[in-house]
Parts: sequence; structure tokens; C-alpha cells
Amino acid sequence: MNKFFTVILIVINIGVPVAADNTSKNVIPEMRAMVFELLPSDIGINRKNYPEDVWGLLMETGFDDGEAFSLIVLADGTTSVYFTTGAGFIGAGEHEHVRKVSYTFLEGANHFKNVSKPATLYPLPGPGQVTFYFLTYNGVLTYTSPEEELGSGKDELASLFHAGYNVITEVREIEEGLREGDE
Repeated sequence: MNKFFTVILIVINIGVPVAADNTSKNVIPEMRAMVFELLPSDIGINRKNYPEDVWGLLMETGFDDGEAFSLIVLADGTTSVYFTTGAGFIGAGEHEHVRKVSYTFLEGANHFKNVSKPATLYPLPGPGQVTFYFLTYNGVLTYTSPEEELGSGKDELASLFHAGYNVITEVREIEEGLREGDE
């Protein structure tokens, strides 16, 4: 299954560089740290305008070569994809189709937060692993499973995993211009 999704990500060709020099690998940890330190109030989210407990979600997948990618969706509409190689796509949530599937992804996270556990450290997943980080009003929760189990529907968070890939598909379509005129 890992090879299948690796091929999808290669086909996606997400390539808006986060950094253009050799220090790009150092940028991704900083960006992840910013997300984990983010308070909902920093982006205008509170229980009044967003009553669901999970206001942000990261779905991260580790590859056999030690690289990984992070899909980040926040309740303010932010949707981004980052690779440890330094490539990424920022601002995808500005597009209607991405917003719709991102909302579904985040909504799904609120159904599955109860199977996660509190996190104080946020390592990238190992090869063939997928880690979800649920950003809640009460802290960060985490859940890790083999990509194979999620992709084949054997894990209880399989539908959340597939919802994440729906977001990635929409981001790819924006990247390739298949959603031109999308407002």
C-alpha cells in the first residue's frame, strides 16, 4: 500500500517550494512546530464560532526512504501539504473544492478523537506508518497505524485516512489547474 500512495504523491507533483535553497529540510520542522504551538485563538477560532473539539488535524505519512509528508487542515480554512524534502503546497484552502473536502476531513476527526491518546512529542511517522495529530481545545491527541491497515480499511480510522487523501486529490487538481475558476 505504501508504494501505491507514494506513486500517487509523485503523480500529484506537489511542487510549490517552501524553501529554494539547501536549508529546505530545516524549514519543515519549524513549520510543524508552529502548527503544534498554535492556539485556536491565534487563527480566530473559539468554541463559539467552531464548537467542535478538534479544530485542526495533521495527517502525516512516512516513506521507506525516511522522508514524510504532512497534510494540515485547520478550522479557519487553512489547508497545506508539506514534504520533508522542502516542497509543498500552501494556501489550498482558498479554493472551494479543497475547503469542502477539508471540512469533511476535519469533521471526521471529531468522530475519531476518542481513540487517540494525548501527545507531548510530535515525531514524524516511521516508514509505512501514518500518524494523525488532533489539535483540540484541550491539547494535542495522536493516533498511529500502518498505512497498509488504513488503506485497506482494516483500521478503524480508515475512513479518516481516505478523507485525507480526498483532500490531497483536490489539492493536486488545483496544482494541475483542473479546478480553474474555483473560487
